[in-house]
Amino acid sequence: MLDQLTVESFEPLVGTSFWAEFPNGAKVELRLERAAKVMESEAAQLPRHPFSLYFIGPRSYLLQQRIYHVTHETAEPMDIFLVPVGETKDVYQYEAVFA
Repeated sequence: MLDQLTVESFEPLVGTSFWAEFPNGAKVELRLERAAKVMESEAAQLPRHPFSLYFIGPRSYLLQQRIYHVTHETAEPMDIFLVPVGETKDVYQYEAVFA
């Protein structure tokens, strides 16, 4: 399923909430801030156009770099690799890359 997703799959979901779920049932809300393609020249040899999703999450909990089971009210659940890439005084920032 993940191999069929494109940046266009996520563009309508920008600004909405996803949930990173843990085996113990705990959930952390992540808001999708942006869905963006990588540079055209980098995509020339790949079967689909690579893209990144950029999320923000609460400062109360830093998600470590790993695969998370992520859900959304209108999208299929998926397991994606999230990487913390930044922070502000209010939020942590995360990226998921699809190549």
